[in-house]
Amino acid sequence: MTSEIRLDPQLQEARRELEAAEQGLAAGTEAARVRYARALHEADLAERRAERRARENMRHQRSWRLVAG
Repeated sequence: MTSEIRLDPQLQEARRELEAAEQGLAAGTEAARVRYARALHEADLAERRAERRARENMRHQRSWRLVAG
């Protein structure tokens, strides 16, 4: 399941944005702090969505194995 989560393109993009926003914090501006907070929130949401999709995919595969078995 973890490898499926890492491959999620939305999650990868959210993590890249978070990394860029984190580097931008050095500017010390309000805009940089807001960007970081938003990126942190979006990365958290993307992580949850990726985990949910991975769980649903595992359930779907398990149900097909039961039908095929």
